[in-house]
This record gives sequence, structure tokens and C-alpha cells, in this order.
Amino acid sequence: MGLEAQYKETPEAQRQLIAHQKAVIEALEQRVSLLIEQMNILKRGLYGRSSERIDPDQLALFDETGLRPAVDPEPELPPVEKPRKKGHGRASFREDLPRETIELDLAPEDRICPDCDVALKPMGEDVTERGHFIPSKIVVRRYVKKKYGCPEGHVVRTAEAPPALIERCKYEPSVYAHLVTAKYCDHLPLHRLSGIFKRYGVHLPKQTMWDMLCRVDELVAQPVLKQMREEILQHLHLHADETPVVLRNEDEKGTRQSFAWLYRTLDDKVIVDFRLSRGRDGPKSFLGKYGGTMIMDGYSGYDEVVRQNGIRRAGCWSHARRKLKEALDTGSQEAMRVLAAVQRLFWIERSVLTRAKDRDLSRTDTWLLRQQVRARRSSVVMDRIYREAEVLHGDSRTLPKSALGKAIKYLFGQEAPLRLFLDDPRLPIHNNDAERDIRHLAIGRKNWLVFGSPKGGEVACRLYSLVISAKAAGINPEAYFADILERIAVTPASRVCELTPWAWAARNPVAQAD
Repeated sequence: MGLEAQYKETPEAQRQLIAHQKAVIEALEQRVSLLIEQMNILKRGLYGRSSERIDPDQLALFDETGLRPAVDPEPELPPVEKPRKKGHGRASFREDLPRETIELDLAPEDRICPDCDVALKPMGEDVTERGHFIPSKIVVRRYVKKKYGCPEGHVVRTAEAPPALIERCKYEPSVYAHLVTAKYCDHLPLHRLSGIFKRYGVHLPKQTMWDMLCRVDELVAQPVLKQMREEILQHLHLHADETPVVLRNEDEKGTRQSFAWLYRTLDDKVIVDFRLSRGRDGPKSFLGKYGGTMIMDGYSGYDEVVRQNGIRRAGCWSHARRKLKEALDTGSQEAMRVLAAVQRLFWIERSVLTRAKDRDLSRTDTWLLRQQVRARRSSVVMDRIYREAEVLHGDSRTLPKSALGKAIKYLFGQEAPLRLFLDDPRLPIHNNDAERDIRHLAIGRKNWLVFGSPKGGEVACRLYSLVISAKAAGINPEAYFADILERIAVTPASRVCELTPWAWAARNPVAQAD
């Protein structure tokens, strides 16, 4: 029996039919709206720009709402006259780069004046510098160990060669350092590195290179990472983020998903922890009894360790902004009112850092300035954000499953963490530093594609920790590994703290890279 036949008997039944049809139509319209929104998100992911920048002209449309007066620059601080920027020009080579001097002189016949036939006198010189690239090459070091023996046959003594990384080692520490840097800094897969070494005239199979990387992990990464973890967990503030990595099953066909968890301090100390899952055991195992403040997104995997350890959880306004920007890109212009205020928060933070840099303020003075500005300006913008979000939340046109609905839900679900920065001037308002560091793994993932085994994931994450920390410290990772590999055998366990990337950078300022 058809639906019309069921409601055909009485006017009341017909009214029920109309109400039912309206409900069905409304549900279908909402479903169509959500599907169109999802399609727009997918299209933007495939063809659109990944930048989260917003056209300033769009934000200007909302200045009359009262946002602009709330965040005007501090009136009590006089404007600073900024020095004029020099033109870009052509940058000169660094002074510490090796120089090869090639003297150029005139031919004898050209050193005679063509007008009076008098010999020209020297009057200085002009210097032109050009960069010259010397291709990499393998040099075989032959250690000729002199032997001495007693004429009576009592004793024979032989000069000792420098210590090797392993018994009967074929390669110097410089080759090990180059392998680590090429794979975990420059993202070159081992099969590609094998081809590069073949061009150098050296047969270096993938398995041999993997054994060499494992040796670096055993000698350097494991003891140094233990020290790094102890130092990082002593900091009061930590960033945290995670990213998925494909892992090949050892005993079975196919692959599975594993995760790399990244933790960093506010002063650029970074460590990456490999885990087979994205579950709560990852942060619980790494953090132990840590009870400071952590800047992170809204992922629930941190909830238990936050609750057990009493960790203060700080939210990430970049995540909130990203969700609002996604809603705007799907055509939801209502998101702009909240998004404009969120952009003001970032504008305030940038202005504080600019003022601190212009006045050459210390870190403590920068925190003091930030606390004053946040109390006077950012708190006003925060209240406006949540007032606008409350209006959208109560609007029947804001569908819970839509991009705008999810963005508003995130704002209210993370309200306490997102407001925490107002109470602590040391906290940044975003987790961008951790996301930037973890992007290093994401770039490498596009080249080597998978971790070959759980051990491969552990070795990779430990070596990534050293590489990323070395880059954050401003040093050349290859120079760092080459030096540490030579020193590790003679460094007692009590002095491993001297081998961390930041400790090495403090002792070797000349090795710092641009």
C-alpha cells in the first residue's frame, strides 16, 4: 500500500502526510547540502591552494562590527622608527667558506702604455668571487701500521689504527654521517643512495647501508635520545603532535598504519617517538609522570595522561582557524564573522613580537609585554569570538555535521584549552612549531613511502629526532654526526649530555648552518 493511501482517509491523516513529506524534504535538503559541502572540500583538497591566508579585503568588511577598536596598537607605546631595509642585491659568500685564489695578470706586452711607451705601474687589484662546486667523491684511507720487533724475538709492536665503529669496519664515520643526513635530512631512499654511490665507484648495497644506520642508532641515537628525553621532560611547556606512517607487516602481507609522535620545547628541542598505534599508551609511555603544560590539538588520545598527570592542556588556535577557513571555503559566509576575530588574535601576537624585536626586549620583558596586551586586547577579542560562535550555534541553519557546525563544536569543546594562553604569557597561541617539525617526516614519507618494519620505524624516529633537533639548533647535521660518531666511544655515560644537538651547537658556533 502506498504512502498516500495510508493518509487518504481523513483530513488529519492528510495533514500528517504533509508534515511527513516536509520532514523528508528537509532531511533530504540537509543531506544534499552536506554532500555538496563535502564535494567542495574534496575539490579544494585536490585543486585548491593549501594556504590558510585570507584576503584582507574580506576581513575589512567586518571592521564596523567593533573588531578593529578592540585591537588597536598600544597607545602608550610610542612608534618605533624602523631602519630602512637594504636592497636585496647579490649576497656575498660566507667568510668561513674555503677560498682558492687564482691570480690573473696582464701579458708583458699589455703592461706598456700605448700612448707613451712607458711601463705601467701596479695600482692595486680587483677581486671577483665565483662559487665553484666540487662533486662528492670517496677517498680510500690506507692506514699503514708500522711494526717493530725485538731482535731477540721477545716482543713485536704495531702502531694502532684509529678506532673503528665496528670490528673490521670498511667505512669511516664520515660515510655513516653522510648516510644519516642523506636519508633522514634530505629524504633519499636507500635504493637511490645506492645508485648515487655507484656513480662514485663504490658498491654499497641497501642492506649494508641499513646495517650502518642501525649501528649509528645503537652507538649514538639510543644513549643521546635517553638524555634528550630527560632534558625535554624537565621543561614546563611542551608542544605535541603526531602523524601517521605506513608500516609494512613483517610476517604478513600488506601494510598497516603506525604513528610518529613528536614532542618539542619552546626553545626548539625536539624528539620523535615511534608507536604502532595512535592510542593513549603512546603519550603515557613517553611522558611518564610529566605534569607541566602541553600545547596540542583536540585529539582525545591525550585525555587520559592529561587527567592522570594533572597536565594543563593548551589549545591550538591554528586548528580552530583552519576549521573556520574550511567552512568559509565551502561557501559558508557566516564563518567570516568568527574568522575575522580569530585573525585579530594572530595579528595581536605578531604585533607584540614585532614590538619586542624592535625594542630588543629580553625574553622576560617580551612575556611581560605579551601579558599586558593579552589582558587588555586579546581577552576582548576572545569574548567576541565566543559571542559570535554562540549566535551561529543557535542558528537552525548551522547543521551539526556541516563544516561550520564542526568548527563551532570545536570552539566550544576546546574553550578552556583555547583560553589558557590568556593566563600564561609564555604560551604561544598555536601549535605551528610542532606541525612544522613533523612536516619534515611528512616530506620524507613521500620519498621512502613506508617503514619496512617496527625496528625500522624506531630507528628512523630516533635518527629523525637528532636531525630535526640539529636543524632547529642551526647546525649542519652531517658535521654533527661525523663529530659525535668519533667521540662517542671515548665519552663516558656521565657526559652524554655534551652530545645532544643543542649542547654540541653551543660548543661549535662556527659549525652553525644558515
